[in-house]
Amino acid sequence: MNTAVDAAPHTLLLAGEPVVLDPDRALYWPARRTLLVADVHFGKAQVLREGGIPLPRGSTGADLARLDALLHRHGARRLLVLGDLVHGRTVPDAAWIERVRAWRAGHAALDCAVVRGNHDRHVDPARLGFEGVDDTLHEGPFVFAHEPAPDPRGYVLGGHLHPGVVLRERHAPRARLPAFWFGTSVGVLPAFGRLTGLMPVQPAPMDQVFAIAAGLVVPIGTRHRRT
Repeated sequence: MNTAVDAAPHTLLLAGEPVVLDPDRALYWPARRTLLVADVHFGKAQVLREGGIPLPRGSTGADLARLDALLHRHGARRLLVLGDLVHGRTVPDAAWIERVRAWRAGHAALDCAVVRGNHDRHVDPARLGFEGVDDTLHEGPFVFAHEPAPDPRGYVLGGHLHPGVVLRERHAPRARLPAFWFGTSVGVLPAFGRLTGLMPVQPAPMDQVFAIAAGLVVPIGTRHRRT
């Protein structure tokens, strides 16, 4: 089943570079034809099933289909994961590993790398056909990282936090939505994996926050927009 959204991306100038925020929880950097995602957490459904949670199968295939749609939509030539490509320890012949390896073999011309996150210690990214990058990757004007923290070399793009927003309306249930969160020197991408939780953001007055809802990237509040 193809779960890719009918997307309406949003273009943003970030550190002097045009980037595209995609509502399927990805950022595209046109100048380098690079698609960025964070916190994919391949294999999480299996880990949860092994822990007794009866989740249906197929989440890995659905996430790979989403990646296919993103790569096609933006014409990316490189995929860069900002940490946590995988979720946890697993058996060597796990079905999800074979699915990812088969997908990678079908994208031999695509440059794939992961800036290692805290979960990536469980599975060597090379087993999945991804280059592993320790610590951070500097490609001016950006510094790519897993844990978002200021870096004097450039504007940091990271993950790890799974940012989201909680919208409240009178007489309606609260809506919890994934979000992009951009501060003055650090930006955080939403978690790409659909089985991840959300951390409500607490933006500073000049931060920019964009919620993802119904295939749209929506700015949240004018007070969070740069002037």
